[in-house]
Amino acid sequence: MAPPGALYKYVTADSARHILGEASLRWVSPALLEDPWFIGYNAELGFDHQAVNKAMLNTAVAMIFARDLPSGNRDHPLYKAIMRWRSEERFNNETEAWDALAELLAPTPETLQQKLQNIKHAWQDLVSNARVMNFSETPKVLQCWHNQADKFRGLVLRFEPIGSFESAKPVEYVNQRAHLTTVKEQVNDLVGIQKATVEENFESKLLSNSKLVAYEKEWRCIRIFNEEDLDCGEDTEDWYMDEEFPVEALKAVYFGFDMAEDQIQEIASLLQTSYPHTALYKARKIDEQYDIDFDKFSIEALSEAVGA
Repeated sequence: MAPPGALYKYVTADSARHILGEASLRWVSPALLEDPWFIGYNAELGFDHQAVNKAMLNTAVAMIFARDLPSGNRDHPLYKAIMRWRSEERFNNETEAWDALAELLAPTPETLQQKLQNIKHAWQDLVSNARVMNFSETPKVLQCWHNQADKFRGLVLRFEPIGSFESAKPVEYVNQRAHLTTVKEQVNDLVGIQKATVEENFESKLLSNSKLVAYEKEWRCIRIFNEEDLDCGEDTEDWYMDEEFPVEALKAVYFGFDMAEDQIQEIASLLQTSYPHTALYKARKIDEQYDIDFDKFSIEALSEAVGA
């Protein structure tokens, strides 16, 4: 999905001074996002290889005696064996099948334990090497003004989705919290029903959040770097990078309705000098509604109002 025509970033006045003064934005590791539902760097699976192995045996036995065999990969070794055992009526009952499979698949736990460890390590590599920038698709989210823009004392920056911002993708708001993988996913892979594509789906977990915050209408830009291209060390707090953005990408700035006039004039003057083509707006409350609108203004008109 292509990004919207504009991307909006809610910031405090102090952050705006830094962003505009340096013409740069901070890209952070997903571990530094202020997201309480994020899986986390040291994510735990919530189960171990023994739980998967037991579930796999239960599933394999059930497939042997099921009326209809679930569709799967006919070239998968275990799936192929289950098909053969069914046709041969190899086992008389589920207990016999369980005992036979438990012995036959005895080496699996060690292999599976390593597989689960590899998943966790791959996730840690991604979190440490990924850099994320978050935006909203609208400047009118009251909760974002309150939480991210200092209770309407901050501002919103509107960027055109060009350059690095072209990679922006919408966050999916769901009821079920994301997990690295599940027992069912691993079992289906082991018995040949469906291949587990855990690492291929890692990015989707960076684009998932709770429906409780769907009001944010968030879009995220995600970039994956090689470890040698990042100078961040082992301290999670250092997993960020400040990168310049094209001046022409900043199309407009929206000042909060509770922002001090002297701060508005200070930042507007900075914009006039370094971003002369950026439009200026100020938020205002809409009468009898919990909503806002924006009025366009010029630095000249602001200076005259302050002087008066």
